[in-house]
Amino acid sequence: MIDEFPRQVILRNRMKIKLRIVAREDEFRLLQFFRSIPEAERNFLRYDITEAEALGGWFGGPNWNDVFALVAEVNGQIVGVGVLQGYRPLWARHVGEFWMMVAREVRGLGLGRLLANEMFALAAELGMEKLTAEVRADQINAIKIFGQLGYLHEGVLTNFIKDQ
Repeated sequence: MIDEFPRQVILRNRMKIKLRIVAREDEFRLLQFFRSIPEAERNFLRYDITEAEALGGWFGGPNWNDVFALVAEVNGQIVGVGVLQGYRPLWARHVGEFWMMVAREVRGLGLGRLLANEMFALAAELGMEKLTAEVRADQINAIKIFGQLGYLHEGVLTNFIKDQ
């Protein structure tokens, strides 16, 4: 499946999206994209993706121990990112973590579902048997997508998120 990138997909509104593996040359555009996402939508992440240092391990390609990211772009502008990361400890190598972000202007067109499906397929190809995703309780659309894709609600972390 990894060798199927880049490829073009068409969203519900017939918008053409290029889906591809992130490359070193994307660093500046990734930072622009993440900085365009409101802080309240980024605060569930474990690191600040608006800082270049946070992207340091993103450009190694598909590897069990590295971050693996797909970007969705329209006319050279990044409009979505899906991220998959494996865990390093031997006892958790079968588990991966997944998250995604989609620009407001393309939400509701199926891009989030598409990125989630791609991440599921890539995780299986990389040997991951279980994927985790942390989602804020108010992210109703993301919760709905994950539920439709087979995710199970396994817990609620109370008082876990605090804004800056």
